[in-house]
Amino acid sequence: MILVTITQESRRMALADMLNAYFLGADLVEIRLDVFEKDANLSEIIAAKKTPVMFSCKRPKDGGQWSGTEEERLTLLRTAIISKADYVDIELDVADQIRPFPGCKRVISYTNRSEVPSDIAEIYKEMLTKKPDIIRITCRASTPEEAWPLVQILNKPTIPTVITGLGYAGRFFPLLGQKIGAPWCEACLERGMEAYEGQANIRQLTEGYLFRDIGKPTRFVGVTGTDDRSFLLSALINCAFSALGKPHRVLPIQVGSLKTFRKIADAVRLQGVSFDDSCWERLHELAIMDDSAKPPIAAADYAAPTDGTWTAFNLFGPAVKQTLLNAVSERWGTEEPLKGRTVLFVGGGAMTRMIAPLLKQEGMSLIFAEKTKEAGQKLAQTFTGRHVLREAIYSTNHDVILLTKDAQAEEFSIHPGYLKPTMVVFDLSQFPNVGAFHTEAESRNVPTVDPLQVILTTARLHLEKILGEPIPSEVQTKMNETVQNWT
Repeated sequence: MILVTITQESRRMALADMLNAYFLGADLVEIRLDVFEKDANLSEIIAAKKTPVMFSCKRPKDGGQWSGTEEERLTLLRTAIISKADYVDIELDVADQIRPFPGCKRVISYTNRSEVPSDIAEIYKEMLTKKPDIIRITCRASTPEEAWPLVQILNKPTIPTVITGLGYAGRFFPLLGQKIGAPWCEACLERGMEAYEGQANIRQLTEGYLFRDIGKPTRFVGVTGTDDRSFLLSALINCAFSALGKPHRVLPIQVGSLKTFRKIADAVRLQGVSFDDSCWERLHELAIMDDSAKPPIAAADYAAPTDGTWTAFNLFGPAVKQTLLNAVSERWGTEEPLKGRTVLFVGGGAMTRMIAPLLKQEGMSLIFAEKTKEAGQKLAQTFTGRHVLREAIYSTNHDVILLTKDAQAEEFSIHPGYLKPTMVVFDLSQFPNVGAFHTEAESRNVPTVDPLQVILTTARLHLEKILGEPIPSEVQTKMNETVQNWT
């Protein structure tokens, strides 16, 4: 089930949000009584429900807004129980003061909005003694290391247990909980209404992560990161899994310590992981670089368990190369269209390290435009190219200008008057979104390469690595439609 929390100050707006939640696909709504400006009419709310209703009344220390006395709050919770609410949320420390009542399920909760306490396992044991129908734990989980104790609790719960990890590092709990049979997961109504940073909305859960498809047979693959690239890649991979009738689904998961990440990946039996660019140059800490790659890889974006260890692969570089080939083949000919051409890289970093050797292999000459002579020399020596300082870009002859994410991070701008219709602009500075330089080039009728085609090709290559088979054209068509739906 998907639970949506209603935090409106008036009954009228709360009733409207209850209806919106129902039409958007919520299975359960939580009414936060602590935020009401006036006394809530519990009977009216229950009479209007389209889905089961849970009442809660949160204290400030639990992230709520209750300003009355504690006795008034407990009385309100008791009233909710005898008013035939489906569920009532009762904090662990007051659970003995509110007795069970037939027809209403007791949700014994613990909230810690600053951390996962070191004694969380002992707290969980105490919660089991309070006659719970459901246990609900909400903790701030800023990193996978912090989330790990919560994963251990969710592994074999003796009572139906819901765990919410506040922050992006806890985003995998809804999907992991669905696999093991958790009573519900929490989501917001829509983008912009998140209760905390990283909370998914109903559409993301149901259409992007395909939440309702997940069950015991599901086999997870990981996608790390918190940006648009990570979510879009997840949606594309899930689209293909669904179209192919595969039991696999994406599990969003973050990386802190790669050692702890490996522990979590093994615990949930990840079939493979697509890493965001913050990890590309340090995957050697987790995995052995694919020694079959030609040329050898220096950075990687995908890793999979193999024979007791992990192997890392560069799939982003081939995706960029293929996208560029597709974009220029009609313009420059379909047979070896890149051979003899020159590409100018603006911005170094992992992207350049993953792309440059593959374009060199296609017969392109490489130029690296860097802020310092030393940085440019290093790249030129590594990839057998030449280098120029940034200000020399305007006097350099090249067929393709390729901006990497590092160009955006360095806040480097190129004067648009430099653009010529004889060149091709490949702007990955805000990948997978369209960068300002790409937009400027289009406005001047200068050929461009669509960065969304890179994410599509990356998703296809990841899928083929996971499944060990080509992706049919009709599935790729569905993936194209998914890109349009989410951009």
